[in-house]
Order: sequence, then structure tokens, then C-alpha cells
Amino acid sequence: MSSEIPLTTLIVYLETAIGVIILLFAAYTAFTVRKGLVVPLYRSRALWLGVLAIILASFLIFFGRVYTPSTYLVGYHRVVGFVFYAGVALPTFVVLLVWIDRTNSTLIRLDYRRKDILGWKKARLLYYADIALFVTFFLIALGPAPGFGYYQMSFPHSAMSFIAANELDPWLIALAYGLSVLVVGSIRTHDLTHKNHAKWLGLSLASLVLALLVGGGSQPIAYFIAIFFAYFWYRMARSLVPVNKLDTSLSMEKGSSAA
Repeated sequence: MSSEIPLTTLIVYLETAIGVIILLFAAYTAFTVRKGLVVPLYRSRALWLGVLAIILASFLIFFGRVYTPSTYLVGYHRVVGFVFYAGVALPTFVVLLVWIDRTNSTLIRLDYRRKDILGWKKARLLYYADIALFVTFFLIALGPAPGFGYYQMSFPHSAMSFIAANELDPWLIALAYGLSVLVVGSIRTHDLTHKNHAKWLGLSLASLVLALLVGGGSQPIAYFIAIFFAYFWYRMARSLVPVNKLDTSLSMEKGSSAA
């Protein structure tokens, strides 16, 4: 029957539900872990990790459902699309980049010599300038209504074509550099808690980029990858448990028992 939902749509709905449940559980885990943390640095990260998990769950629900141009032809769909792109997608992209900056800065502070990582200290200004460029491109491409920026803005046709084709490039450039610093910093640090935390953060962001790149071609595969992203985010929340302190206490117990 024509009213039946296609199998691929059902698969996407199921994958979305699984991803959202995992992300919400990750938020619950982050808030729960935060209660047992003493170090302000980790308490702050647990709080923002939980908040971001909720935002990302909203992003996952909307993503792919307001993406096709046909959804902008009916009035209320324009409102939904604008809310998603301006109120969910853009803040999510920006906050993720800021989150990477805070993580990389923390990795540098954890080094008693404050050794720079791939020039991060000097490049932070350019990093945020790139974020500002991304926000500018994103808002121009968005236009007065989602998907209509190209037609309704008074920009030259060539400029709008360039912006529409490259609006995500500044974000991907900042993400690639930030992830590179994150990987190197995670290898260098001796703090086991932050090392595990940064490892899962890197895996989650890599899977997010892969899901975004695949999303335009195959939504079932993109949402399947998004499940891994949600799982990595959950593991990131769990990784905030201070394993280095637990290891120290265990080693002391072993030493006392051996004595």
C-alpha cells in the first residue's frame, strides 16, 4: 500500500531511537558521575558533556528530516528547518569546536612544562577566526528561510555559489586541526583519566564527521554510524571516573599487603 512506510525509513527511525536513547543515557551518566567528582576541572567537563549529549540527541532527531529542499515548500516546515539549522545545528557545531579547544587547552595545562601541542597556543586566534568564518558562511547560506539563502539574498551569484558549496569547509578545517592536536596531546599526557576521555572524544568526533559525509548519500548508513557516535559519547562520560587515582589506591593496597 502507498501508505506503508518504506523499510529504509523504518530502519532510520530505529537507528535514531537507539542513538537518542544512548545519548540520553550518556547525559544521565555524565550528571551522575559529576556528583562523585571532586576536581573542578572534571566536574565542569562532566556537566558540559551531559548538556552536549542532550543537544546532540536533539540534533540526531532533526538531522535528515529537514534536509531535503521539498520540506521548505510548506510554511511550518520552514519554521522547523530554521529552528533546526539556526537553533540546533549551528550551536552544536560551534560548541563542539569550543569543546575541542577547552580539551586541548586542558591537555597543555596538565603538562607541568606547559609544552605547546602542534602550535595550538599560537594558532588559537586563527582557530576562532575560522569558527567565525564558518558561522558567517552558515548564516549566509541559511538566508531568511532554510534553503532559500541562495535565492533570496542579494549577494552576487558567484559568491553565493561559492558559499553554498563550501559552507562546511571552515568547520571541517578547524575540526581536523583540533583533532590532530587532541590526538598528539592525548598521547603525551600522563593523566590516565584525561587520556581515556580525550580518546573517546576523538573517536566520537571522527564518527560524527563520517556520518555527516555519508548522510547525503545513504541515511541508514549515516544513522548506523551515529549509533557508534552515541556509544563513544557514553564511553566518554564513563571515562571521567578518575582511573589514575583508583590505580594508585590499588597499588598502595597491594604494597601494604605485600609488606
